[in-house]
Amino acid sequence: MAMASAPSEVFQNINISAYRVLYILLMLVRYRSLNMVELNRLLYENPMIGRGYNSETLTKYINTLREVGCRIPRSTNRNDYSYELLRNPFPLALEAKELSVACKLLDILARQPDEVLYQDYRRLMEDLSWAVGCNASLGLEEETGLIPASPMRDLGLWRQRYNEFKRYCQEAFALDLAYADPERGVQTLSVEPYEVLERETGLFLLGLDRGSQEQRLLDLDRIASVRQSPSKNRRSPVQVTVVFALYGRLAKSYRLYPDERLVYSSNTEIHVKTRLAETSGLMLRLLKYGASCQILSPDGLRDVMRQHIEGLLSAMSGKPDLGATV
Repeated sequence: MAMASAPSEVFQNINISAYRVLYILLMLVRYRSLNMVELNRLLYENPMIGRGYNSETLTKYINTLREVGCRIPRSTNRNDYSYELLRNPFPLALEAKELSVACKLLDILARQPDEVLYQDYRRLMEDLSWAVGCNASLGLEEETGLIPASPMRDLGLWRQRYNEFKRYCQEAFALDLAYADPERGVQTLSVEPYEVLERETGLFLLGLDRGSQEQRLLDLDRIASVRQSPSKNRRSPVQVTVVFALYGRLAKSYRLYPDERLVYSSNTEIHVKTRLAETSGLMLRLLKYGASCQILSPDGLRDVMRQHIEGLLSAMSGKPDLGATV
């Protein structure tokens, strides 16, 4: 059996000085800024190099990178005596339309209550900004190159409520609520919290009403008071399996949502399967697809959709409303 080549044998096939320069460039691309101690540690940890260098030798390597176009200012007290790579020498080629979509998504997330998701995506955008390099023709804003201006309105209270009830769901203790039901007035409920959901009209808590043993969707704005009880959740949310069909052009252009999978496909029709604990959001989305969409199962959800459509048609024709809701 042939043994792996030792480093000394590999060195016979490469220029070790050139290798050191390229490795320093790789580390600067990865970390963007390194002082002499940090850079020497990385050089020492590389088995092909295995040693550190004095400032004069490192400066020679850095000067080689400068000569081929790398923007690395002098190491001074202004940059904490670090070697800083100001621009990615190998920018990622992205079209302006792709970058515009990425910026719009950041703006949408900035207006949502999930602060963690927004911050994670913002860090991703900062990395992307570095990867594409500076390009004024793209019309990108702010110093990072991609980050759009923060939204003007204050979302502090909204995010506070979202995070508060998200924590309740994670801790999985039952909640004693005072809930202002629009039809029944103020109610005292004992609810096992499952999930915080966002809808166009606001934030909602999905949970099990211990009194009726039914899953309920509660508007957070209608919760007047909340107190955690010492009793843990006894049940998990009931998941519903939904299969729906899409037809025509929509079938060809449809992009699967998270937790959706394709179970049938043809040139003119696809069937999509998903599992979820609360179906009203899915129902409202499927209604927007009109005649290009049909719920295949379960039968109960098909009946709810049919009744809702009949109610809409009756309202449009001036007939009495059937009273069906989603």
